[in-house]
Amino acid sequence: MNSLNKILVIAFFFILMLGSFGFYVIDKAVKSREDNIPFKGKVPPFSLTNFDGSIITEEQLSNKISIFSFIFTQCEGACPIMSENMSTLQQRFALSDEIQFLSITTDPDFDSLEVLSKYSSNYSNNDNWFFLRGDILDIIELSEKGFFLNAQLLPAGHSLNFVLVDKNLNIRKFYKGDEESNIFELQHDIVTLLEQG
Repeated sequence: MNSLNKILVIAFFFILMLGSFGFYVIDKAVKSREDNIPFKGKVPPFSLTNFDGSIITEEQLSNKISIFSFIFTQCEGACPIMSENMSTLQQRFALSDEIQFLSITTDPDFDSLEVLSKYSSNYSNNDNWFFLRGDILDIIELSEKGFFLNAQLLPAGHSLNFVLVDKNLNIRKFYKGDEESNIFELQHDIVTLLEQG
């Protein structure tokens, strides 16, 4: 083998090693992104009524990426901001049928199906956003024991967090629903979960 051929062979192996290292680094970066979305727990069984009268249970979450929030329609503080942010997310992922949104009222005494339907029309432009109501004790239990969120002095004492749930009903991460930087982080993590399949 002449010196030119030796140089070409060495160069080939160098490029091959460099490419392998590059794939390793990319793989590590992807794994790191996945690790940044930890597992917090599992969504427990629940049964709530959507504004259209249909019953929504935990089975609705299977094979979907779900984003939860707790709000009430008479809220004049964070809830409108949270709902606007949820609406923005709904619009950004409008082409995906793998994502759904669920907002649970913390004031079921006032938030009838009719009230929730009207509230829905102010924010949602798709049928993948459910506005849910149920017995207040069930809502407190779901919030505190199911999602590990504050539910004291309701309706106003609800958590401001959005909750990201993966396709296997795993609670993955919490985000301040009224903070724009958190919404960008949530959007990024939704994309990561979509890429995982």
